[in-house]
Amino acid sequence: MATNNQNSAVPVFMGEFRHALDGKNRLTIPSAWRFEDEAELFLIPSSTSACITAMPRREIDRIRAKIADLPGPQRAQAMRRIGSLGHQVWLDKGGRLSLPETFCRDRQLAGEVTLSGALDTFEIWNTDAWHAVLPDTKAVADVVLADLGL
Repeated sequence: MATNNQNSAVPVFMGEFRHALDGKNRLTIPSAWRFEDEAELFLIPSSTSACITAMPRREIDRIRAKIADLPGPQRAQAMRRIGSLGHQVWLDKGGRLSLPETFCRDRQLAGEVTLSGALDTFEIWNTDAWHAVLPDTKAVADVVLADLGL
């Protein structure tokens, strides 16, 4: 079970949760993943998986710093692509965020969805799509985790 680190303003996103989208595409974030001070997240459709990646400002800042090191044309294209695809959202007092309609349509998000922790970020999946990628994810990750001693 995920726990909230009370010594950190930004949680570590661990665990897997199933939550329902309401009629306004609002999604309740697990209490262990809520922020002490900041309630801002950035949503970006993944370029490698059929999910939405949700990240706090520190993660988007890390990505921006990496982009700043790219040559001019690559830098401009990367910033344009992330800026045009992404959405900045805030958690409401109930710990909910609103997903853009286009994200829900493109990723087939409706009813129950799966939230999967990815340590610095978390992912929002159509539950069937999540179950479809689990075997490949496990096969690849198990090798890496063994190298890490886990």
